[in-house]
Amino acid sequence: MPAATILLAVGGSFASHASEKKTTINVPGYVILPGDPICRNLTTCQNITATVLCTVIYQGNSYMAFSKQAPSDMVCDMFTWRLIP
Repeated sequence: MPAATILLAVGGSFASHASEKKTTINVPGYVILPGDPICRNLTTCQNITATVLCTVIYQGNSYMAFSKQAPSDMVCDMFTWRLIP
């Protein structure tokens, strides 16, 4: 009986984690350059929270990349991430 209980608990744990898994989607990484209020699409990032924020090197400087709520938005203020393999 205790072995069956353990098997059910382990199986339930795997099932609950599988349902929580999110799909990673590549999103445009927008950068706001100094003196330029326009969001420039300079890289590709991911939408899922990871340990590394998405950045890009542009003309020798490093910038954080952001995404937009909708492609037509003028503001890019949502954090983006990079998945490290």
